[in-house]
Amino acid sequence: MANHEELFQETLRERGFRVTPDRLHVYRLLESSPFPLPISTVVEEIQSTGINQTTVYRILELFTAIGIVHPVLIGHGSVGYELIPPFRHHHHHLVCVGCNQVVDLNNCRLEQRVDEIVEPYGYKILYHDLEIHGLCPACQAKEKDNTSNEN
Repeated sequence: MANHEELFQETLRERGFRVTPDRLHVYRLLESSPFPLPISTVVEEIQSTGINQTTVYRILELFTAIGIVHPVLIGHGSVGYELIPPFRHHHHHLVCVGCNQVVDLNNCRLEQRVDEIVEPYGYKILYHDLEIHGLCPACQAKEKDNTSNEN
């Protein structure tokens, strides 16, 4: 079985795109990240390789269009990008609206239910994602402290 990077390269070629050093750099950065990365972080991390911001935007746009990454809302209107199956295992997210912390939910028990929901419509599911927005324990404690201090 091919590793994820080989599969990534095959996917680009099959879709008529070249495997370039810039695309490989962005892919490897996303693959090494345990959480969705905002474009600003991708640009910052990649700058040392000589890739400019416009190129990063174009690469992420391409990766999104051909099903390599998808955007994830990570709080306050910010978007992060992460690899999707088959380039990374399927998972969902808990997103803290206080500090923007993102936690992967790796045990998705929604698969069967999602299949049941879309079955009457005849859809073939390519992928699905779920983001649950709330407050992490640390932000809950801060909120509680702030409420206590106001009284």
